[in-house]
Amino acid sequence: MENLIQTLKQVNWDFSDYNSQRFPLDVNSISWYPATFPPPIPKFLIALLTEPGDVVFDPFGGSGTTVIEAIKQNRPFLYNDLNPFATDTVRNVVGILLESSISPKLLQSVRKRDGALLSGKIERICDEELYDGKNMDTVRKKYPQEMMDRMKSLGLNEELILWYHIDTLNELLRLYELIHADRERGVCSTRKCAFTAILKDVCSQRGHFTYITDNCRPSQLRYYSAISTYLAMLDRLILSIDDFLRQFVVSNRKADLVELINRSAIYCGDSRNLNLVEDLSVDFILTSPPYLCAQDYIKTMRLINLFFPNEGFDRLPSQEIGARAYRKRNGQEVINKFYDDMKAFCGEAERVLKKDKFFCFIIGQGKAKVIDGYDTIGDLSDMVVRDFHFQKIFEVSRNISYKWNRLGGVDHEEIIIFQKKT
Repeated sequence: MENLIQTLKQVNWDFSDYNSQRFPLDVNSISWYPATFPPPIPKFLIALLTEPGDVVFDPFGGSGTTVIEAIKQNRPFLYNDLNPFATDTVRNVVGILLESSISPKLLQSVRKRDGALLSGKIERICDEELYDGKNMDTVRKKYPQEMMDRMKSLGLNEELILWYHIDTLNELLRLYELIHADRERGVCSTRKCAFTAILKDVCSQRGHFTYITDNCRPSQLRYYSAISTYLAMLDRLILSIDDFLRQFVVSNRKADLVELINRSAIYCGDSRNLNLVEDLSVDFILTSPPYLCAQDYIKTMRLINLFFPNEGFDRLPSQEIGARAYRKRNGQEVINKFYDDMKAFCGEAERVLKKDKFFCFIIGQGKAKVIDGYDTIGDLSDMVVRDFHFQKIFEVSRNISYKWNRLGGVDHEEIIIFQKKT
């Protein structure tokens, strides 16, 4: 144990040299998601605290960073998240890995086919690169009736016209139709992964992502080419998946990626009730719980919901632990609810984790006014030790940068590692 702790102390946990833009071939950087932690964190912790074949579990799985790093090191994974859009994204990425390992030319085939299908020039509807938005009646006048009818026939929300320039949206509709034209699993997953990954990039709301979270529609609508951005994303996806598969083969010469993924599971559920996970079935829990009043994760997926509506979009945000929407409520009530929710989660973590195994969470101190005067990190750490069969073996503070954390309102995080007592 002493050697392990000394090794943990020698790591520079800031990882300030990592951001997704500098590592475009990293599979973790393909799909946009708020408040991601750098892949080197799970990479180091999985290597230090598990053995090949150990089950790695992330109960607040988010964009799937822990999942990708577990696969890289030949560890079966369990993923869980309340956010249906995050869960769907991770299913798509893992599905692409699975299908590409079976059919190595799958992505190239999709890219070639889509490149040909989209090669014909789509006529521009509007001769303005930029026009005023927000007013539905004014914006609707830009649209020919046949395009409005087309959106309706596809079951798409009219609200889309307030987020995208008409010519950008026209291209997105073409891509949306393409996704539904071929239901072959690998093809559909690839197209949907690339499509959802570009929705924010070609949106006319260029401000911080919380503008989208809070439904702040753009005041002006500017044209961005959805088709060229989509094809570029397919190219990036090809390179990143190929790079991943090469690394996996080199690092795990006797491993079978298909068998590994089939031993794993992806759940969309509540971390306070992990009833799908068996008692004492997990070898390592690594997760980053919500930072109190820092983010509304499901609402950040508003643009995806407009194309792929989920019935839980309006209902589930109120069930998120420590949601940003709570920042205007009574402080004591918000804090008490957060602690109760985290206590329920920690009880589930204790139930599913094997004895002597490790539980690590990475959590930041939010800066919302509602939580002034509370040391939520310290309180949670004390609660885990006091109320459950865990002992704290390591804790370190790490400085974070908005550029790669993508989350305002938090300026430092703690990495805390517990071991389950026998």
